[in-house]
Amino acid sequence: MAAGAQAWIARLWRPLALAAAAFLLHASDPAPQGAPALSLAQARAFFPDASRLKAAPDRSVLALDVFGNRIGRLVTTSPEADGIVGYSGPTNVLVALDNDDRVLGIRILSSEDTAAHVAQLKSDPAFAASFVGWTPRTRPAPKLEGVAGSTLTAYAVAESVQQRLSGTYASLRFPTPLTVEEAKSAGLTDAASLETHSPRRGWHRVKDGGGATLGFLVRTSPSGDEATGYAGPTDTLVSVAPDARTIRKVLIRSTYDTADYVRRVKEDPAYLASLTRWNVEEWAALDFNRAGLEGVAGATMTSFAVAEGMRRRFADDRRAAAAAEDERESWLRRAAAGLLLLGALAMAFTPLHGNPKVRLVWQLFLVGGTGLWLGQLVSLGLFSGWARHGLPWKAAPELVILGAVALLAPWATRKQLYCHHVCPHGAAQELLGRFRGLHRPLSGPTHSWLSKLPSWSLAGAFLTALALPSFDLNRVEPFDAWILGVSASIPLGLAVVGLIASVFIPQAYCKYGCPTGALLKFVRTTSSDEGLTRRDGVALALLAAGGVFVLAKPEAALPEPPPPAVTEIHGAAFGTTWTVKVRGEGFDADLIKRELEAEANRVEFSLSHWRDSSGTYDFNSRDTDRPFGVTDELMQLVLLGRRLGEATEGDYDLTVAPLLDLWGYGPSGKRPKAPTDEEIAAALPAVGWKNLVTDAGALTIAKRHPRTALDLGSLLQGHAADRLAQILKAEGHDEYLIEVGGELLAAGAWRVGLEDPMNPGRQLDTPELKDRALAVSGLYRARRKLEGREANHILSPRTGKPVTPTLEMAAVYAPNCVLADGWSTALMAAGFEKAKRIAERERLDVVLVTSDGKVWKRGN
Repeated sequence: MAAGAQAWIARLWRPLALAAAAFLLHASDPAPQGAPALSLAQARAFFPDASRLKAAPDRSVLALDVFGNRIGRLVTTSPEADGIVGYSGPTNVLVALDNDDRVLGIRILSSEDTAAHVAQLKSDPAFAASFVGWTPRTRPAPKLEGVAGSTLTAYAVAESVQQRLSGTYASLRFPTPLTVEEAKSAGLTDAASLETHSPRRGWHRVKDGGGATLGFLVRTSPSGDEATGYAGPTDTLVSVAPDARTIRKVLIRSTYDTADYVRRVKEDPAYLASLTRWNVEEWAALDFNRAGLEGVAGATMTSFAVAEGMRRRFADDRRAAAAAEDERESWLRRAAAGLLLLGALAMAFTPLHGNPKVRLVWQLFLVGGTGLWLGQLVSLGLFSGWARHGLPWKAAPELVILGAVALLAPWATRKQLYCHHVCPHGAAQELLGRFRGLHRPLSGPTHSWLSKLPSWSLAGAFLTALALPSFDLNRVEPFDAWILGVSASIPLGLAVVGLIASVFIPQAYCKYGCPTGALLKFVRTTSSDEGLTRRDGVALALLAAGGVFVLAKPEAALPEPPPPAVTEIHGAAFGTTWTVKVRGEGFDADLIKRELEAEANRVEFSLSHWRDSSGTYDFNSRDTDRPFGVTDELMQLVLLGRRLGEATEGDYDLTVAPLLDLWGYGPSGKRPKAPTDEEIAAALPAVGWKNLVTDAGALTIAKRHPRTALDLGSLLQGHAADRLAQILKAEGHDEYLIEVGGELLAAGAWRVGLEDPMNPGRQLDTPELKDRALAVSGLYRARRKLEGREANHILSPRTGKPVTPTLEMAAVYAPNCVLADGWSTALMAAGFEKAKRIAERERLDVVLVTSDGKVWKRGN
């Protein structure tokens, strides 16, 4: 064969050999097992009162106390974030969150990243403390502390937590975007357009028709979504001057709080004007007492919640600015790495490397900059981790480029760019070897024998990595000592020994100990006509042995065919949450989510009497007997409510709203005391479904009593589920499970759980719900104390007081969810004996559980 052909075969063979080695390493990696099951002991590390654990949607685990109350939840970042690679692999993190979805703490459960890097993070309490108090859904990511030396691993952990918890910084409670009209109402009367102010998430730059900046609009949501007033949070609109500091105007935009209290705050211009006294920076750390901030008389909690929302909003801006320092430092390091690479190229391909003074300065730079500051060193552990888990393009693109150049430069240019001009360990050896008087020559046989050690080490490391995928190859090289210092004990020992040896034997470690150097030497071509050599034969033998080993591994049992993919979509409405699971692929989940969120919000804001934008609220606010025009949707719900009231002989009643408000279950919020008999007697005349006069043809409802008020709460969640189903059907989906506040609606067959009310946390039954709905009403999670006595939310329209319960739970299966929702509440109100008779008469499929734990079923 011609010499030229042999040279080309050799040149092509070596990168192919590297690719084959990478393939074998990837194939030898055990299949991911997913997140391990969590133990009660792990939960108690964050929730000392945890008595048991319960599976929840989105692969969360709820921590419950001895009474079955939820005290928090736990999630793991694996397998959702397994694709996020730190220095050399992914990390599985346990995250504990309280009931407001604030992070209580994190714990690294397992990691395929470099062991010493992970150990450093585990041992540094400042790193875990960085996450405490973070609300990923509503607040910017925290600034990380305690990450020196383990930057890539730390960033990968933070990114994994953020991805797992869907930290999109968007409000589920106040999803409506800002409009130009709102900018005008906030005093920016010449507003023509809004654009996102990217340095500050949640800020919007307001421009006039000519493109000039008029100022900024800032929403307190989502940062202030957990700042609760009397009955809920408030989204406040803040107008900020073009200097991005001075606050000009404050407006209440939307709210879940009590309408009357919100009205008082809105009608007190002095209070809202007083909030403009402090600038953005001052608000971030404002102490209300020292600042002399006073609330609105009669609406103190609501007014202070508005202020607290503003404080949280601007405090989050300060946190975001601190977190941005991490990003700026990251870019600085990347720029420095780029300059390092350019300098190395100059040293390799220009006469600079022959200038002793320039060479000395460059070596000092490599030791101080590359080694001690950047920590940009390639190693066998790094290459092996990338082969198994992929390249960390997002976390460390500069390191990926450096690794690629280290491998390709000796192959393409015949120059050892990395070893001679980038590696700080090699530079340190050169510096220590300058004392020629201390050099000790080696005999020819000794040199020949020692020079084979790097190749033998490389071969041994490759076979070890195949046989023991969990073995950390960074333990057989000194490079982690530059990044982690004394915390990397074995690499530090190797580094010290190698550097001391280099005083007496120039480049001792590079010549006689470095397996990474042997790898780079393998790919290097020494001349344009070099053919295959002995090292190529050895490499081929190693690859063949590795291939036999990988192929000879016992085959795992063939897995069962995977079930159809299920996409989960989550949202919030009606003061609770909703979840939609859709089987199938090939659809835009984000688009579906937006449509579902819009519909759930439409139902709530147009029908709930808690919302001042709804027709129900308008009807309740009227004190006249004149007919009130309603939508067909509202009319159908009222007619269903009347039907349920007739079927239960008035035990179920749509007009019980005044009583619920008295007992603290309505929009007015909780009460510290039970209402007096006089208050109840004053409210009772307004209660009764017969007080409603409906005209379905004309779409009108009238009152027979001026204070009669509707409460559709027992129907709206089921109705919302039916409406979400209509959207999914219109999009062509025929297998989905909708859950709104616990009410379920299935298309296709889904296995669901029916909780045992006498033993919450355990399942009474796990039925297959197929093409129908299941709604559950119960008392076991709705009791509370008033004046030391137990009270529940099932009120008698006749007495105005909580009923003496004979049912603990009523579960109803029905063709649609609004029927199931309404009937489950109606049966609870009727009581056990009457509920049985109603179920038989109406031919309902039900499960009733009495207060003493007896179970009665009818139907399938």
